[in-house]
Amino acid sequence: MKALIIGAGIGGLCTAIALQKIGVEVAIYEQATEPYATGAGLTLWANAIHALNTMGADDALDSASIEGMSSIYRWDGQPLSQMESSEFERRYGVASAAVNRVDFAHALRALVGENVQYGKRFRCYINHGDSIEAIFEDDTQATADLLIGADGIGSGVRQQMRPTSQPIYRGYPAWRGIVKYDHAHVQGKWGETWGRGARFGIVPQSRGRVYWFATQNRPANTPPEHHKTTLETIFGAWHHPIPDLIRATPDDAILYHDIADIAPLSHWVDGRAVLLGDAAHAMTPNMGQGACQAIEDAMVLAQALKQHPTFADALDAYQAKRIPHTTKVLMQSRRIGQVGQLEHPILVGLRDTAMRLMPKTAMLQQLDFVLRPQN
Repeated sequence: MKALIIGAGIGGLCTAIALQKIGVEVAIYEQATEPYATGAGLTLWANAIHALNTMGADDALDSASIEGMSSIYRWDGQPLSQMESSEFERRYGVASAAVNRVDFAHALRALVGENVQYGKRFRCYINHGDSIEAIFEDDTQATADLLIGADGIGSGVRQQMRPTSQPIYRGYPAWRGIVKYDHAHVQGKWGETWGRGARFGIVPQSRGRVYWFATQNRPANTPPEHHKTTLETIFGAWHHPIPDLIRATPDDAILYHDIADIAPLSHWVDGRAVLLGDAAHAMTPNMGQGACQAIEDAMVLAQALKQHPTFADALDAYQAKRIPHTTKVLMQSRRIGQVGQLEHPILVGLRDTAMRLMPKTAMLQQLDFVLRPQN
C-alpha cells in the first residue's frame, strides 16, 4: 500500500508517521522549497498527546515541550477563570504541552525520515479506479493507492473536491511572537486576557522563551504599518507583563494574519482522495485545537486503514467518525471567538461575570468531548 500526502505541515507529517507504523509506504509532497514551519507556538492538549502516543510520535515532544497552563484574566489582571494544568492531567490522564512550532515540526520531520519532496506545488488529482494520480505544477506525476490532502486552509485538494469551499474571515486578525523572557517575571499570568474587542495570550516555551498572541476586531486585509506601535496602543495599559512582552519583541519578528475558518463539509472523500487537518476542517484558534484535531485525524485514518478490508470502507469509517466531531469543535471554537471579541461594555460585563461564576467542573465538562481521546 502506498499513500501520497500533499502538505508537510503538522497534519501531513503526523499522517506519514501514523501510516508508516502500520506498514504503508508514504511520499510527502510540499510546495515550499525547503523545510519550514509557520507560526510561533501551539498547545497540544490531552487529545493530541494521546494520539501522538498511539502513533508512536511522542518522542517529538521530549525536547520541545513544557507543561502548559490555562487561565483567563480581565484586561486589568483580575482572574475570570483559573485552571491549573494538574486539573487537566487528573481528568484526562496526561498534561497538555506548550510547544514551539518550529521545534515540534523539526522533531516530526526527523521521525518521518527522507520521504519529503520539496518544491512540489499540487495541481490536481485523477482517480483511476484502482489507483490515484497526483499531477504537480512542474508537470511531474505520482501514482499511489491513496492521496491525502493535508495542505492547509487553502487546500488545492479541497478546491478540486469541494470547489465552493472557501476560507471565511471571522472579524479579527492575530499577531504572534516569541521572545526570550524570564518565566518568573510572568508572575503566573499564563493563559489569555480578555478586554473589549481584543485579547492577549501568554504561553510558556522551553529554553526561557515566551510565546504570545494578540487579537483585535478590525476589517480583513488591513495590516498596520507598524505592528509594535499598534499593539502598544491597544495593550499598553493592560496588566503586567503584556506591555513588557510587546516591547521586548522586535517589530520584524511579529507575525500577523487574518483569522478564518471554513464552513463544515459533509464529506471529505472523493474516490481515493481524502482530506485531513485544516484542509478538511480549518478552524479558528480559540480552542487551541487546529493542530490537535489534525493529529487525531492522522491517528484515526491509520486505524481505519488497518481495520477495514477495502479503501472505500476505511475512508467511509474515517469520515463518519471525524466529520461530526471536528464540526462540533469547529463551531465551538467559532462561538468562543465571538464571545471573546465582544466590544459592547454591557455585553462584556455580562460575559466577565458569567465566567467568574462558572464552576470549574462545569467548564471541564464542556471540554470533555474535545479532550477525551478518540481511540
